[in-house]
Amino acid sequence: MGMIKGKVAMVTGAGGGVGKAISKRLASEGCKVVLLGRDRNKLQKAASEVGDKKNTMTIITDITKEAEVLSAVDQTIKSFDKIDILVNNAGIINDPEPFHEMDETRWDALLQTNLVGTFRMTKAVIPMMMKNGGGNIVNISSVLGVRAIPKVPLSVYGVTKAGVIMFTRSIAVEYGQHNIRCNCVAPSTIRSSIIEPYLQDEEAKKVLESSFPLRKVGEPEDIAGAVAYLCSDDSKWVTGTVMMVDGGVSAKQ
Repeated sequence: MGMIKGKVAMVTGAGGGVGKAISKRLASEGCKVVLLGRDRNKLQKAASEVGDKKNTMTIITDITKEAEVLSAVDQTIKSFDKIDILVNNAGIINDPEPFHEMDETRWDALLQTNLVGTFRMTKAVIPMMMKNGGGNIVNISSVLGVRAIPKVPLSVYGVTKAGVIMFTRSIAVEYGQHNIRCNCVAPSTIRSSIIEPYLQDEEAKKVLESSFPLRKVGEPEDIAGAVAYLCSDDSKWVTGTVMMVDGGVSAKQ
């Protein structure tokens, strides 16, 4: 990978499988990594797997609360002097349900975390990046931000992830002049605790895997690899893009 050694990276949702894999990968490339998340236990467990104490830090942060976001940015600057990379990975998903039966509190939760939370984190780091002469923002969207899937009613979730894509493009265009790049990764199904039961059941596993041209679900490391590329100098002329990391699923109708 192009040099990212010595860069300071903040990763939200770092207690989850994908967030942990991203944090681990960036640490292995020589980044100082700040792991943000709401769940202290998950976060500390993730940090213990990521890297040495000197180059990692955990900050309990709820991205739906502005004061906590600003405090996390302050603590990062105090400890590591700068912020080079922000990975907006934190997100929530709901159980599929018909849109007309969806409670407004449930759609508010999705909007507040997936969309407004991403706004909030990005807004907090941009002044630091501008002062620093540049930076790198990677947002995690979803294939559901590009297309709706029959029999899987996730309309509001899809809207939040589509919003993340448009936000990526807007920030890339607005802040390119400040040498700030902004890109987006759109995963399809990634192995996780939610998916695990389906993979244990042979029949369900076959059905799930057969929907992908590559005949398998993604691993958290597949997302981490894409993020590492987008954070590296190998992608120094890449901004405003959406990288589909989806086993080929978006290529088929």
